[in-house]
Amino acid sequence: MKAEIVAIGTELLLGEIDDTNATYISRELTTIGMDVYLRHTVDDDLGRIVQVLGAAMRRSDVVVICGGLGPTPDDLTREAIAQVTNRALQSVVGAEDQLRQFFAQRHRTVTENNLKQCQVPRGGRLLDNPVGTAPGILVEHEGCTLVAVPGPPPEMREMMSNHVMPFLRSKLEERGDVPLFTRSLRLADIGESEAANELADILDQATDPAVALYASPGEVRIRIATKAASEAEANKKLGQIEQIIRQRLVEHVYSVDEETMEVAIGQALRAAGATLAVAESCTGGLIASRITDVPGSSRYFLNGYVTYNNESKQRLLGVPAAILEQHGAVSKECAQTMAEGARKDSGAGYAVAVTGIAGPDGGTPEKPVGRAYIAVADERGTICEQFDWPGTRTQFKQRVSQMALNLVRKRVLGLA
Repeated sequence: MKAEIVAIGTELLLGEIDDTNATYISRELTTIGMDVYLRHTVDDDLGRIVQVLGAAMRRSDVVVICGGLGPTPDDLTREAIAQVTNRALQSVVGAEDQLRQFFAQRHRTVTENNLKQCQVPRGGRLLDNPVGTAPGILVEHEGCTLVAVPGPPPEMREMMSNHVMPFLRSKLEERGDVPLFTRSLRLADIGESEAANELADILDQATDPAVALYASPGEVRIRIATKAASEAEANKKLGQIEQIIRQRLVEHVYSVDEETMEVAIGQALRAAGATLAVAESCTGGLIASRITDVPGSSRYFLNGYVTYNNESKQRLLGVPAAILEQHGAVSKECAQTMAEGARKDSGAGYAVAVTGIAGPDGGTPEKPVGRAYIAVADERGTICEQFDWPGTRTQFKQRVSQMALNLVRKRVLGLA
């Protein structure tokens, strides 16, 4: 089955918000074996929306529309679907009562413009939205399925998961289509070109499963994909190529699919019965924030120290003034003593420390912008690595936090 995605909203074209919804929808459709060939972004203009929908319906089996389902005059998705399918809008029995109840539970009153959200093109149906006011819309018309979901990401994801994906899976089963199964291996501490070199023969020769590399800040992903009649058959095929990749890249593979680095490090610490403290300078608390994003992290995360200036490094972590004077705050010596001080003060089994120059100024020829030192202290001693990652402050902080967590992971697993 072929699918297209249409994102609606002038704010998308103005660059006021990032269209993360289209990325999510593409990924969801692909995981069940649908081929997504085209994505469109259209402003809040009824004529242009109708034009894009009409062309998409002629080409594809499924068109997923995101946005434009709200109560305001520029929310035109339902009107566009009605026009392109030549179906009149009609109110759904019971929908108004549900909407009034939703508002009443939040001590608010339904306004007249909200009631248009209860309308659907004749013959279509509304999709329940438990976390917002705008229901989705599903219409099947002349061999094409039109699905409209709300723009707010939490509402969109809830609706895709609970309504859209089960419906589309059933359509695939009816057609007898062979589903696509995918697995993503996430790599750290290795670049895309280096990973490609290590896997050159696999990338050149593998067709089933297909193998591809994707780079993103701080990591590389290896996507393995195959079509199979059953999940068991797919897992066997995916597992065989995964094993070969793991044997070649060993310590670089830190997780599978959507499991983040902070989840992976938590699993490693729990398995080892170990605890962790973090001392941060250039990342300003980002590492501790990522660790505590994981439920249950209180079982292994003890302390976080944000020591952004030299005085706090001395006072909280015991960094000697002589080290700061002789080597500077951005140095191997400072990072090591920060980690050792955090471990001693917290009583944690492991402590990681980071210090660096995020920029855009503050660099020198000897210590350029993007320079960072990451140290991990444990009962075996202290290790420290130097990295140079020029880029924006946001990119720098993300990369340093990723590599700091990865160095802890490798240390806990005995890989560093």
